[in-house]
Formats: sequence, structure tokens, C-alpha cells
Amino acid sequence: MKKQILFFIAAVAAILLGVLFLKKDELSRLLSRDATRELKGQQVDIILFMGQSNMSGAEGNAKEAPKVMEGAGYEFKAVTHPEALFALREPLGAKEHREGLLDDRELLERKGTMASAFANAYYEETSVPVVAISASRGSSSMGSWLERLAGDALERLELCRNHLERNDIHIRHCYMVWMQGEADANKETPEKEYIGDMKLLMDQMEAGGVEACFLIQIGNHLQQPGHHTEIQRAQLALCEQDERIVLASTLPARLDEELDEGGVHFSQRALNQIGTEAGSVAGSFARDHAEEKMSGGKP
Repeated sequence: MKKQILFFIAAVAAILLGVLFLKKDELSRLLSRDATRELKGQQVDIILFMGQSNMSGAEGNAKEAPKVMEGAGYEFKAVTHPEALFALREPLGAKEHREGLLDDRELLERKGTMASAFANAYYEETSVPVVAISASRGSSSMGSWLERLAGDALERLELCRNHLERNDIHIRHCYMVWMQGEADANKETPEKEYIGDMKLLMDQMEAGGVEACFLIQIGNHLQQPGHHTEIQRAQLALCEQDERIVLASTLPARLDEELDEGGVHFSQRALNQIGTEAGSVAGSFARDHAEEKMSGGKP
């Protein structure tokens, strides 16, 4: 009798475990569902998320990132799934590494980014979905961007364009969000050189179809006060000199309490705040430009 009871309990347990695993597999399948069809016939704005470790989300936490509003944000996975679109979930670009190019695997883990907060704020301003593309690499200097990394970012953009156009999804705007500069501070890149290199980078991106760059000024270095000052100053000057480069946020310089022990990487709470501010600025910019276009450029 005991053997029968034990056998019955084991059978029930096996069935329950099987159901549990089936539900888990089904949930996983639903979460990774190709969202291309649901955007058919709609307008979208492509946003490249470019920069170094803070853009990659080195000290973020996906669980603390905001949930993306339904229909507000999608991810194009140029490396792992270039024939699909997925609802945007953190961390953006978790596995989107391309060896020797935009590749963080030997540098950091992409834990949680500002992309979700950005997409929500942008959508609130525009009512147009964001198609996000991960295009960042930790410790990347302007030299590496001009030499090879911009080419990878543009290839990812082209793959995204092709996928959207093939599936009757209309591209309204294409922008980039930029958060980079700590590596050039480490190299002691002069202000004038950083400005010149950034303009050259923007020339490359513009030639590839990027209409504007939303620049997020880098934060401070807690362990080395003043270490980032020259690059921070260069970034403000860039936004004054080049109309293609729009200052999206200076918030990082006011969030010292959200930096890690190394004094450089921001927490998810900070990334959420930065992404929200930058997304709102970018969304306002995109909305105003759409209104100008409709009015024929008249104020």
C-alpha cells in the first residue's frame, strides 16, 4: 500500500513539474515573440543607443528598470535575430556582441540600461514607437569609434532599416543617443580634439541616415575630482556649435550618490532618471520637427 501511495505521489509530482516546465517554456516563447506583424503599416522612430559602459548598463539592474508601456518600445537584435523585432525589455542588447567591434563580453555584463526609461518618455511625447538598437562598447574612445565602431553601428542600422522596410513598417526618424567620454578623459584627450572627433563621427553617422545625436553629458569621477571636466566642457561646446548634436541631459553630473565604488558607473535608479530626461528631450525635439515639417517650416 505504501508503495502505491508513494508511486501516486511521485506521478502527481512529475505531472505538476511537467506542467510547470511547459508553462515556463510557453512564457518564454511569448516573451520572445516576434512583434514585426503588429507594427505593420505603422510609423516608428529608430534609436541607436551608442556609447561606452554606462550606455551598456554595466552597473544597472534589469529588475529595477521601468516596464515599457505597451506599444512604446521594441528592440531590433541586429546580431542574434536580424529577421525579427521584440518588445523592449531590459537589458537592451544583452547578447548583441560582435567580436572585435561592439562587444562587451570581456569587459562587462550588460545588466540594465536606460533604454526602457528613454522609450517610455519618448513615446509620451510623440506617440510613436521606438525601435531600439544596442550599439555600445565599454571603455571605447573616440579613436575606436572613428576607426571601426561607427561602422558596426551603421551596419546594425542598415539591417534594421531593411527589416522594417521589407515588412511595411514606416521609418519616420532615425536618431542616436550618445553617452561616452570617460575613456577620452583617461587618455587626456584635449577639448578641441574631442570636439573635432565628435564632429567627424557625426559626419559618418549622418551619411548613414542618422538625423540627430542626443548627447548625454558624462558624470563626474568620484575618485578623481575634475578628471572628467574637460570632456564635460567639450560636450557642452559641441551642442552649442553643431546643430546636429542636441544636449539631452546634464543629469549625470548631479548624481554622484548613484555612482558605484569605482566612481564611474551609475546604478539603475540613476539610469532610469537619465533615460527619462533624455527621452523627454528627444521626444520634444522629434515632435517639434514633425510639426515644422507639417507647417512647411513656418514657425
